[in-house]
Amino acid sequence: MIKLVFFYVILYCYISSACAQQNNEITFKVMLDHNTTQLLLPIPNRVIPVNATFSLSEQAIPIKAKFSILNTWVNTKDLKYSRLLLIELDHLNGSDLSLSLQWVNSNKLSNIQSFKVNSPILVYPSQDWLSQALLLHTKYNNNDNDWYIEPQKKYARYITNQSLLEKNGYPVSKASQWLYDRPQAIYQLFIMSGEIEWLIKANKLADFYIRNIDVNGQFILKKQFDPKYSMPKGLVYRYLLSGDITAKQALQRIFDRSLDWNEDYSLHRGFWTERNQAAALNVAVSYWEVTHDERALERINDIIDATVAMTFYPVNDWPLRGCPQHSFKSHEGWGDNSPTCSPWMMALLGDALWRFYQLTGDKRASSLIDAFGDFVLNHGLFYGDKRVNNIVIPKYIVSIENLEQEELDQWSDPQHACDVAALLGKSVYIKQQNNQDDFLVKSLFKSLLEQCQQPYERLKKEQKSQRAKSYWLLKPPRRFGWVYSTTSDLPWLKNTLLN
Repeated sequence: MIKLVFFYVILYCYISSACAQQNNEITFKVMLDHNTTQLLLPIPNRVIPVNATFSLSEQAIPIKAKFSILNTWVNTKDLKYSRLLLIELDHLNGSDLSLSLQWVNSNKLSNIQSFKVNSPILVYPSQDWLSQALLLHTKYNNNDNDWYIEPQKKYARYITNQSLLEKNGYPVSKASQWLYDRPQAIYQLFIMSGEIEWLIKANKLADFYIRNIDVNGQFILKKQFDPKYSMPKGLVYRYLLSGDITAKQALQRIFDRSLDWNEDYSLHRGFWTERNQAAALNVAVSYWEVTHDERALERINDIIDATVAMTFYPVNDWPLRGCPQHSFKSHEGWGDNSPTCSPWMMALLGDALWRFYQLTGDKRASSLIDAFGDFVLNHGLFYGDKRVNNIVIPKYIVSIENLEQEELDQWSDPQHACDVAALLGKSVYIKQQNNQDDFLVKSLFKSLLEQCQQPYERLKKEQKSQRAKSYWLLKPPRRFGWVYSTTSDLPWLKNTLLN
């Protein structure tokens, strides 16, 4: 038994670069001045138990410090692990210091204290460490990520420049441009690139969003409550990268208001879309992730159970198709009561399920993601003509039994190639974990991924030009959110599934 446990630990450390730190020690560089009193360290899961005892040193010289665990990983079974460690220093300054944090795992009383957050400096030993602490995937080498993040930077320089947006008719008060969580996408750009400018810009965007969430959890740029403006992931990153309690408070208000969305579907109800179901689930998962509130876990289970029922036990005796079937009329507000599903909205829902699956391994979530990939393959595609090189295109909406209700647009529908590709990649990953045949879904994933990589080809051509701009326009601006907010797994999925 001892040998098996030892092998498991060695195997886990081998596959996890976060665990590759030896002797329970990590080192990080930091620049301190006389105003610096606190450091903030996000921590990957299953690395530092909550009962650990900490010490800090600089070139083997002990440093007087206090330690506080601000947040732990959600865990329903095992030992709890630290996720956010606050370190308070005592009169230390200097440039480019290399600090070492050591910890000892013990069942005895740890040296953890409790004190308030006071504008800490973010520290971490590597980008891989930070990616895992934020529940994104490891970085690999730059060439594996360049195709994704380099075009994203071009668009981001436009999206984060308010004067450029206003010049093109998008003042900061225009609500629609904030859809699909712009702060989330910019935070992910920071995490994947390691470039501090994106952290600064993401913080600015997140602060704007927080200021515009009222006491009732409503985004005040909208006159009436609209679930899809409940965008929690940027708030999660804001909290985990700064310890900012206002982000956590805003998240609670959003969660409380999101309960207004009824997750259950019946043939006689009115409006229902996967996008609103995704927003409600995303809020619940995000709030549970940073607070462990049992109400949020109950809400997550209710939403997933309702989605399982729609997908695997559809109403009106509709046959199984692998999506949360609802009527075309309830989705669009017109048309008949034949069943419908939207591939790109399912990508939003699939990403919220994916987050919960990453946190818990939930089999309901993985089964839904698995089925969603099959639905896109079997029902959610059409082909463009030779003017668009005969590419395969995800449908904007699928009217399963009444094709005349579908509006196929080979010019605009490919704008969802990236987000639907991310859904397909997640489905392939689940299939591989379950030893299922993934050939056709993986082939479709590869095809849409190639379309998603086209901006990188444009970038490489543009780099040869002396007239290249530092930014690229993107219309409408909310497109930046749907292209990049739920797709940060794409480089990892490409590397894992296709190499």
